[in-house]
Amino acid sequence: MAHRGFSRDGLENSMAAFRAAVELGFRHLETDVHTTADGVLLLFHDETLDRVTDGRGRISELPAEAVARARIGGVEPIPLFEELATAFPDVRLNLDVKDWNSVDALAAAIERYGLHDRVLIASFSDRRRRAVLKQLSRPAAGSAGIVSNALFVLLGPVLPASLLRLTAGRALRGSRRCRSRLATVPCPS
Repeated sequence: MAHRGFSRDGLENSMAAFRAAVELGFRHLETDVHTTADGVLLLFHDETLDRVTDGRGRISELPAEAVARARIGGVEPIPLFEELATAFPDVRLNLDVKDWNSVDALAAAIERYGLHDRVLIASFSDRRRRAVLKQLSRPAAGSAGIVSNALFVLLGPVLPASLLRLTAGRALRGSRRCRSRLATVPCPS
């Protein structure tokens, strides 16, 4: 999996980084989603433009027009979600939902482009992840958030297998699931 694409120049989450990863043979791309003040879904890790672009400000407080002027590394524009969704139809996407503003926009985009079988919805927040999955017309894969993962790590070794399966199932509700030897887990793609 190519985390934020591939760029030796630090052009993370840019179309150039995603293209480079695909050209290297990666078929799974990880990226992050944020939404502008006017509801445009973008691929960007940070909540502000400050660290990796020549722009400044919180994405959630800026209109898409202002964010579009910012350049990653002073060179690459911040991609719209739809660019990645349509550019590489054979690539699977691990989508990290970074904020609550992105929940509705991401669910709508998955529906619009029929990406249910190509995405894994991730978030440090189990609630945000579940909120996206709940809005989808079909199941999509999802990963556990930080609290669920901590519980699995801490309680997994001491819980009976049946209770672990039940706990995992509840934590991952709304996700497409496969059976493993120990628990119900998201289906690998």
